Amino acid sequence: MAKRKVTLEIASTRVTGAQVAREANVDPAIVSKILRDDPSLRVSRETRSRVMAVVERLGYRPNYAAQRLRSSRIGAVGLVIPDFRNPAFAEIVHGAEKASHEHRVSLFVSSAAASKSTIDLVIDLVASDRVDALLVAGGNTQETDRINEYLVERGVSFLFLNRQTSGTRRSLFLDDERAIGLAVQHLVSLGHRKIAAIGGLSSMETGRRRQRAFAQALQKADLQPRPDYVVEADYSLAGGQSAFAQIMELGDQPTALVVSEFVTGVGALGAARSAGVSVPRDMSMAVFNNLDMANFLTPTLTTVGLQLSAMGAEGLALLVDRPPDEEINATVSKPAELFVRESTAPPGGSPAIAAASLALQNGGSE
Repeated sequence: MAKRKVTLEIASTRVTGAQVAREANVDPAIVSKILRDDPSLRVSRETRSRVMAVVERLGYRPNYAAQRLRSSRIGAVGLVIPDFRNPAFAEIVHGAEKASHEHRVSLFVSSAAASKSTIDLVIDLVASDRVDALLVAGGNTQETDRINEYLVERGVSFLFLNRQTSGTRRSLFLDDERAIGLAVQHLVSLGHRKIAAIGGLSSMETGRRRQRAFAQALQKADLQPRPDYVVEADYSLAGGQSAFAQIMELGDQPTALVVSEFVTGVGALGAARSAGVSVPRDMSMAVFNNLDMANFLTPTLTTVGLQLSAMGAEGLALLVDRPPDEEINATVSKPAELFVRESTAPPGGSPAIAAASLALQNGGSE
């Protein structure tokens, strides 16, 4: 008996847009436009619902990588932030979101908090084919180098937000130097000479940059930087609490404190209250990032506005408008601003004095 030759055909397991279109009885172009939320598309709600039901049933995932090869236009941007819980990063997201609507691109925001590391999250986003380009606002120095190398090798357009190492060629920065200078100048103008800082971790490029800027601002004010007056902390409530506890252990107490991140500052303010330290009578406090929450704390916080929303917006615009191989080394165009509130006053001063200072420096309004 002759053996019959059997040929096995292994079909591709990837669902295509054409399959979705056939199932939903629409043109493939309509499927693509619905998934990209194309504002020019005019279809009924019933058609849109039918297409999305088929997409969900078949588990269809658009192959954006293939589309990127066919077109140089960026259609979807990924934004990587360290943690959704930090309201400062919400400002970056807000700015990027507004710019994404203006440039008609989709924005996917992901947090590294639930990932092993920022580099792992970046690899997952690139491998998923969901994004054409990346804005990266997280990662320590070592991770920044690895992310830079990984994305360059794969030809993915990207931009670091306030992150840079010697190997990176595409970054957009906040003007940290001006921001630190504004905070220090304000405290010096109130009469403070013993000014300490809670800075970021030295493993973070932003932490090192802000520590250098703090030392330079003191020197400019003819004050000698003191190593024991600079305490490192991660950007968290717990980091601020721990750093303030270290400052309280100093034999020679500072009369003023500059905190280089908002959530860290809130943690430091809470620790001061727990320790019985009155802000600003015993110690003035100026904090980075002017968030609305600063007006609802007790005392209200003097802040330096770092224009985080502008960084998100300008970063996305640069990413969409510039060629992927063009070097970018830019600073956010909108300068940092000082917002004087109750947490700063002359040494031994009170919130009432700080309120008068607010009226004088801000012309009676914020």
